[in-house]
Amino acid sequence: MNYHEIIAAVGEGSAHPGGYQGTVDFIRFAGITPGLRVLEVGCGTGRTACLLTQLGAHVTAMDHSVVMLEKAERRAQLQQLQIEWIQGDITAIPLRSDTYDAVIAESVTVFAADPVKAFREYHRVLRKDGQVWDRELFRTLPHPALEREMRELYGNPHLPDAAAWMRMMQEAGFRNVRQWEPGAAAEEGVSPNASKDTNPRQGGASSFDWQNAWDPHRILDLEALQDPAVRTFFKENEAFLQRYRAHLDYGVFMAEKR
Repeated sequence: MNYHEIIAAVGEGSAHPGGYQGTVDFIRFAGITPGLRVLEVGCGTGRTACLLTQLGAHVTAMDHSVVMLEKAERRAQLQQLQIEWIQGDITAIPLRSDTYDAVIAESVTVFAADPVKAFREYHRVLRKDGQVWDRELFRTLPHPALEREMRELYGNPHLPDAAAWMRMMQEAGFRNVRQWEPGAAAEEGVSPNASKDTNPRQGGASSFDWQNAWDPHRILDLEALQDPAVRTFFKENEAFLQRYRAHLDYGVFMAEKR
């Protein structure tokens, strides 16, 4: 099983740096007005899409994985929420241009072979003055083995630094590109797949609040936990994060379509 298959099998609802609390903190900062049209790309099992809907947004949520989308739809049904679910690729989004007020991505663009192509698609589907909010991991210090080990473990073909992320957004046509960094209350980790890990800002283990991680609508394939490949992955994940904690950070890259 590869990284994406493992995350789908275990039903992880906040597979991005900062975890669910990080999402809540950013959305509180950004503000969601009732009726806001939002596209979430790489929605996974739908936890963020459901939160946005509860706050009054009209949400379309897209993922490449059928398994993820099935679990996301079930999550929404359990919460009696109306969300449009679609299957698609972030470099060829099957939606009309000039449609959405905001595009949100959480540790998704890092997996694109061509991130600029993905950013151009985000730009295309946004209305004028629409915003993109992209939460991504980035490299802070060079290391000769970091990107190779990340590629082997997670499958992402690259790991830009913060400046490179912002340059790619500008190349795709976005303006007023900037970075939002989480505050202390949102600091829950740096992994692209789990929020219980090490925080590079603190230089040590983060104080992780399990109440924030609790996901009452998580759909877990119990057989996956018995798979040796799954257990091995999480051990390797923890070792990777410990080894490279000083070389990784994360933030939300924000920009507008003019």
